[in-house]
Parts: sequence; structure tokens; C-alpha cells
Amino acid sequence: MRAPLLLLLALAACRGTPSAPGDGPPGERPRELSLGFIDGRLEARIREAGSDRSPLPDLGAWPASGIVRRPIDLAGCLGQGPGSEDCHARVAIDAGRCSPKKRCDRLLVFWAGGEQGCASGLYNGILDHHAGEGFVAACAQPFASSGEAGRYPYHQELERMHALMIAIRALPEVAAIWDGSRLLISGVSHGGTAPLAAIAAGSTLRTRAAVWTGSAGTAVVLYDGISSPAALDAWAAQQSSCELWHLRIVGRYGDGSPLLHSCTNGACHCANPPHAADWLKDTVALSSLAGGPKSPYGCEALTPAAGKVLYRFVSCGNALAACNMLTGDLIPDEQQQAAHDGVMSCAGVEASYKSYPLCAHPACGTRLCGGDDTLAWLATRGF
Repeated sequence: MRAPLLLLLALAACRGTPSAPGDGPPGERPRELSLGFIDGRLEARIREAGSDRSPLPDLGAWPASGIVRRPIDLAGCLGQGPGSEDCHARVAIDAGRCSPKKRCDRLLVFWAGGEQGCASGLYNGILDHHAGEGFVAACAQPFASSGEAGRYPYHQELERMHALMIAIRALPEVAAIWDGSRLLISGVSHGGTAPLAAIAAGSTLRTRAAVWTGSAGTAVVLYDGISSPAALDAWAAQQSSCELWHLRIVGRYGDGSPLLHSCTNGACHCANPPHAADWLKDTVALSSLAGGPKSPYGCEALTPAAGKVLYRFVSCGNALAACNMLTGDLIPDEQQQAAHDGVMSCAGVEASYKSYPLCAHPACGTRLCGGDDTLAWLATRGF
């Protein structure tokens, strides 16, 4: 199947130049962590690691300038399912903006698209720009390959994503340089979909707040994500040249991978497939969409127990050809609009929606396709 490869090439062109072997300080090594790394005791310590009361790791000599990069590679994702692939993250810090002596108050965790390109450096452009703006910036991918990333419902990625969130926050450089105040959770395509599904499935802003929120503010910014996969399946069925995209949408739910849409094949959502419950658990739009079921979630699944959360939903490509993986529109505006409309009435939420009709799906989230405008929007809200 050529679609993931084409999408990877497009993303590479839009997001930045992959780092060369050895990019970053000499002696850079992946962080190897054990199964015992993920436990309640560590989660409790994460909050303290962001406070001025806790001792900071000794990082030795810190450079005066340049981008410091650190990899995180978790073998088998520390046993967290689904699947058994490794999961990865990459951290970038502008040494001139953030240091152990001049801590920064914002952490970005940007989730990769379906190509799972953090480890290859595909998102270095986005990380470096945020680092230059004073963020400690991380890119995270819950799987090692595009194929594996397309095998499971999004909500099932919760524990893999949680493991990576912990690993990022506990990385010595992050613990020493980010003060724990403001956390920005973001991503594009797959990475603009799975975070909200995980937040809803685990009510993580409430039940795992030590990992999924900042002590002074939390923002969730999602670029061209899916909020109702059943409605997306129905939309794709009405378009021409959407066969490969339809195959990936349906194949995620484990009832076959049909190229053609049918309501009698036991695979498409309208055919009442055996795993219809998984389609439902990935439905995070509190405002229903045509062709999709009503979401099983309410406001409490998407909001913190106290304080507020900033949500921003960005769509791209509405004026372009449907299902062109390189230059077109893969996810219609209604998917992000419905997610926005659904949280607007929730207490403790400030939400925004923006569309970039001429930005193709692979470019969504880059500086001219939502990235710069999002930073400006966050700044006006003290983030």
C-alpha cells in the first residue's frame, strides 16, 4: 500500500529536515527504562520535580546556545499495549532560552501523525520553532511504524501515551529545565486524534492530572484530527478516489480492510461490525455528526476537576481535492468543528476553532498552517 509512504514524504517536506546521525551533543544515548518506571509513586514525584522545592538533577556543563536534543526509546513501550512495538520520543531545548539556571514554564508534547516520524527527525522543524519560542519541546510516537499505528482503535493507545508522557516529564533535562507550570498537548492527523481519545477514555485531566496537566495551565491543540470515525467513514464513502483512505479508516477496527464502502460487509460502521463498540469509544465529538453515533462521553471526560483547559481545533484543506494524500483534504472540517462545538458548553473550557482551506493535510500544524496563529492565540491567554 503506497499511501503511508506518500504521506511520509509529504510530511518530510513540510515539517523540517530530519537530523543527521549524531545530531546534538556528543554521547547522546536513548533513555532505557524498566517496567517499574510506570507506577503511582513516580507520578506523585513528577509534580514535585516541577517545583522549586525539589532538588534538580545535575546536568553538568550546559551549553550557552544551540538546540540540545535528547532521545527517549522505550523497548516494547515498557509492556504497554496494544501491540509490542517500541515507542519513542525526542526532546529539543534551545539552550539559550532555557537552562537549569533559567527554567522555562512551558512544555510541548507534540504527537506524530500516522507515519510515526518523531524518531526520524520528521518533526524537528516544529520542535525547533517551539524551542526557540521558549518551550521545552517534545515529539512523541506511540508506535515504531505506520502499519502498527493503523491497527488499533485510538482509545486503546492510552497506556502507551501515558508511558511516554511520564518518560518525557521524568527525563532529567526536562525535570531540570521545565518548571511544571504549563503543558501544551498537541499533534497532527493521528497525533491530532489519539490525544483526545485517550483523554476521554481515561478522563486523564482528572484521574491522571499529575501527568496530563500543568500546575498553572493546560492546553490541547489538535491539527486535522478525527472526532467521529464513523462520520469520517460515511464522508469517505461519498468521495471519489478515497479507497486507500477508507481502507485505513475501517481497518483500524479489526473487522477487515475493504477498499470499497459497503453497509453489508460487516466491516464499515454502517454494516454494524463486531467491533462497533470501539468505533463508539473513539467518538469524542460531543456534538453528533451525520453518519456517526452519539458520543459516550460527557464534559467531565474532557475537563479537569479544577481550573480550566484551553482547547483549539484546527482543520486544513477544505478547498482542496478530497483524499489526495500529498496535496489534498483527508479529514473534513466538520470533524474539528464538531469537536470544538461539543466542548464549548463545558464548564472550565475556553475553546477556539480555525480553518486553513488552502493548507494540505500534511502541512497542518506548520507555521503558516496554524502553528504561528496558535502560538499567538495561546499568548493572548497568558500561555
